[in-house]
Amino acid sequence: MFVLKKRKYNWLDMWLMPFRCAPVSTVGVTAQKLITALANVFQVIVVAEFLDGAIQAVASRHFDSGIMVWFVLMLLIVSWKRISYHVGNLFTDHVTMHGNEQIAMELTRKRDRMEYYLLEDPKIEELSNRLSGKLEYNLHWNLQWFLNLFAINIPRIVGVLLIMSGYVWWLSLVVLALTVPLFIFSLKSGKKVYQAFEEAAAYERRHKYLFSVLTGRETTEERSLFGYTGQVNEQWHQQFECAVKQDIKSEMLFMGNSLRGTTINGVLSAVVVLIMIPLTVSGRLTAGVFISLVTSMYDLIDIMGNSTAKAVNRVAMAQEYMKDFTTFAALPEREDATESVDADAAGNDRPTVMEGQVQGRETAGTAAMGEYQKQRRIPELKELEFRHVTFRYPGSDVDILKDFSMKLENGRHYAIVGENGAGKTTLIKLLTGLYREYEGEILYNGMEMRSFSREEWFRIFSCVFQDFARYYLSVEENICLGMGGMDFGEAESPERKRERISRMEGAAKQLDIHDYLCGLKHGYETRLGKLDEDSVDLSGGQWQRVAMARALMNDAPLLLLDEPTAALDPISESRLYEEFGEISRNRTTIFISHRLGSIRLADHIFLLKDGCVREQGSHEELMGLHGIYANMYETQQSWYTEDKAEETESIAAAAMV
Repeated sequence: MFVLKKRKYNWLDMWLMPFRCAPVSTVGVTAQKLITALANVFQVIVVAEFLDGAIQAVASRHFDSGIMVWFVLMLLIVSWKRISYHVGNLFTDHVTMHGNEQIAMELTRKRDRMEYYLLEDPKIEELSNRLSGKLEYNLHWNLQWFLNLFAINIPRIVGVLLIMSGYVWWLSLVVLALTVPLFIFSLKSGKKVYQAFEEAAAYERRHKYLFSVLTGRETTEERSLFGYTGQVNEQWHQQFECAVKQDIKSEMLFMGNSLRGTTINGVLSAVVVLIMIPLTVSGRLTAGVFISLVTSMYDLIDIMGNSTAKAVNRVAMAQEYMKDFTTFAALPEREDATESVDADAAGNDRPTVMEGQVQGRETAGTAAMGEYQKQRRIPELKELEFRHVTFRYPGSDVDILKDFSMKLENGRHYAIVGENGAGKTTLIKLLTGLYREYEGEILYNGMEMRSFSREEWFRIFSCVFQDFARYYLSVEENICLGMGGMDFGEAESPERKRERISRMEGAAKQLDIHDYLCGLKHGYETRLGKLDEDSVDLSGGQWQRVAMARALMNDAPLLLLDEPTAALDPISESRLYEEFGEISRNRTTIFISHRLGSIRLADHIFLLKDGCVREQGSHEELMGLHGIYANMYETQQSWYTEDKAEETESIAAAAMV
């Protein structure tokens, strides 16, 4: 099993990483390569003996049955070389499949453990994409080239030179002296080719992206509306032209190197043959040995001057790839507290709830949770307080939150409002533990939240974000993912499935989308999105209700909605918030919005401006202040007047007639 560790990764990991992912198959493909190398070495002796026996039989006109042994061995070697590639592919495909799965999982786990500010760093995102973007390709070819070098080329070169030294010791030294400079030359020129390909890759990434803009489904409407095809096409053409020029440059370098290598190989082979002819004439080499060695010399010189240089070049490329692994593995991770919310390690009273009992109540559908919440202890919410919190993003010298304080109590509905840039998004990132480096305190039941482990912190919240995920999975999976730790496979017992389905349908009914989902072709098993022919894409409002149903499936103490309805019109947003407020009546909720009409029913409203709370209170209290909130609400009030909206639509419709 491969585990990503903070250590230095190097070229040896080209083999070690696949071995840890699939040891048996990695050993199998390694053995296949070694047997192939030994078969090629042994072939020199077999061919020489067979040819000498055949020549002797012709000269003496007497058939020696011993020649059949060499003939059979030659057939076996040829047969193995024919099937060897396919045998190796079976092992390699197995290694690639399991390696891709395990390494991708480790990269994902690492990303999950990383500090959130790193995930927002473009350089880190690019590093992550380099590692995972062509993971399957790199895993496959890194193993192949490693084995080509160390399991085939080097054993084959050493073996042939040893055989040659057994006949004429100094001839092997001559061959080695002639081919080593060729190898060094090929290696240096190979690096130049790789650099040229790298330069071309940058242009290629750009022109492929622009091509997707010109042809992709997601940009169809705006292409037609804005008519930007000509401008983008010109940029695409420029990038494509640059990429082609770089490709031509790299191909010319490669062709030049190949031509020079072929010429030098021919000259070296001719020199070796000219040296061997007098030795054969003098009787030091037999005709069979001469023919066999000459044939192997051509292959050997090509291997040392071409194949081995390519393999070493690939190992050098893999070394750069492994440097990325080293850098990625060394990225800092969240430091979770060792104490548990469920433990009383510090001697503090840390109340918890069991099996869905949150905040001293039984939530709707708690009984249906059954064993899903078994052994899952969720800390009961009594009070959540920001106390003089100041925060700035890493690398910035601007405070986003400034001496920020607010207090939330169990069972109440809160709303946080403010203009864009007021600090609402930053507040959510701190509240949910995405950023932990702040001044001041965030207290949960009087305890600093940074003392919680990451998992404990995340279990406190069930969230619906503005950019909520639209999973191209079944309706059932889209909603039930909110429960966490779910098993939708055959391992799920019938009783658990009934409990889960009951809870899922209850959440959908509460959000008034159950009947629509049941009316789909396959009901809750209908796949959503655009991937399959039978899949169904929902409207924006329907997707939002599915996302909210997913949040309801989670029995976290605090429910957070971060402008998930921003794409809806104000009236629809207000209605949906009102429905959701009724559904979550007994839960502590936080609504984040810059549109005020949708949060009038909140028990308490915090208005943020310039990173701190400027006004707070109920809707009526804030309106009575005649301050910032009252001015904002009066400006937006017409958005939520349905009669006014209908009147506007009627006027617009009449104008179109």
